Amino acid sequence: MDWKTTISAELLRIHPGQHPGKIRATARRIAGIALQQIYSSSTADLLSLLQRASNDIAVPDVVRKASQRLSARLSPDFTSESTDPIGDAKIIVDFVKEKTG
Repeated sequence: MDWKTTISAELLRIHPGQHPGKIRATARRIAGIALQQIYSSSTADLLSLLQRASNDIAVPDVVRKASQRLSARLSPDFTSESTDPIGDAKIIVDFVKEKTG
């Protein structure tokens, strides 16, 4: 299965009213799978790829910021910096699609 098909399958797992933590985990997984393509990595540590992208000056600012939001720790009251984790993941996926053709 190629990475785009894998991401499509991950997106199908998301349902309205689903627990925000589950949505965030899925978004992080989607973004990490995409980032494996530009960093030529098969690492299972997808969070490290998000952190790498969040510090990569070769990545557009909008993608860097989406990566930062997705890789950030939850606050003490369990809220995420990303108010739209799937939207952030899609920003990253679109960038990777554009970059990889």
